[in-house]
Amino acid sequence: MKHLYPNIAELHAFTSSAKHLNFSYAARELGLTPSAVSRQIANLEVLFGMKLFVREGRNLSLTRAGQVYHARVTGPLREIGNASLELLSVREDSDLLTIASVPTFTTKWLVPRLTSFLTAAPNITLSFRRHLAHGDPFPLGLDAAIRYGDGRWDGVNCDYLAGRTFVPVCSPEFAAKHTLRTPADLAAAPRLVHEQAESVWLVWSERYEITHMNAFSGPRFEQYAVLIQAAQSGLGLALVPAFLIGAALDAGTLVQPVNAPVDVDNQGHFLCYTPERLDTSAALRKLRDWMLEEFSTHDPAAPATRTPTRRGGC
Repeated sequence: MKHLYPNIAELHAFTSSAKHLNFSYAARELGLTPSAVSRQIANLEVLFGMKLFVREGRNLSLTRAGQVYHARVTGPLREIGNASLELLSVREDSDLLTIASVPTFTTKWLVPRLTSFLTAAPNITLSFRRHLAHGDPFPLGLDAAIRYGDGRWDGVNCDYLAGRTFVPVCSPEFAAKHTLRTPADLAAAPRLVHEQAESVWLVWSERYEITHMNAFSGPRFEQYAVLIQAAQSGLGLALVPAFLIGAALDAGTLVQPVNAPVDVDNQGHFLCYTPERLDTSAALRKLRDWMLEEFSTHDPAAPATRTPTRRGGC
């Protein structure tokens, strides 16, 4: 008797599409194209001789058969993945950690400190992937991600690392051209804005009781690395996480014209991972312990707790 066994790739395409009800989101999670996901779903429907999804334009919904099949295969597929991760985690010769990290965190904080981590954990090999955009789901095959935002991402634990304390900085040349002695002086000077943290200037203005200021005006940047470079080039004042600019302050390429920090609760850098992967990967636990220890030692604002935070599904 011939067994009807779809391949794993088709099952992953089906369960991801059923989760998101969107082929494009499923494709991003799986690292495929939407057309490839659609073809794998079509293969399953040909195999079973029935529709698993109802397609109405860009909208998807599960048929009754699709709902039943999804309920039956999701658990076993997860168990297969967990069993595979557990088998990989018992290897003694090497541990591979695949990480996605926002670029500025990687270049300004992580890379300069990696030598100390790899010295303490010489069997671990790190593999870096493209960072996850704000709305991206956590993909299969990724061990951990350093993400920037409010710490609310579905399906993962999120440990706060740093980044809630912001300080205003500029180039020495910019400071020399402008009178910058008080927070009111900063409010009147040209300012730079980070697109994912556009509200921080508003929070800053409320903290220092600045009433006549357009908190959202100024050139906008998607990455802190570019925002910091713009400030170093004299384009304006930047309000950036303090832990990212220690080297620039020490080198004198940035200065703090006024001591006017502000804490912003809904912004920060987080270490994200699935609970299952933390349970099965000794390498991930070593990385997590090391990062939390580094921040608790060198960043007084960072929490010392080692208990993962889960918020809004995180």
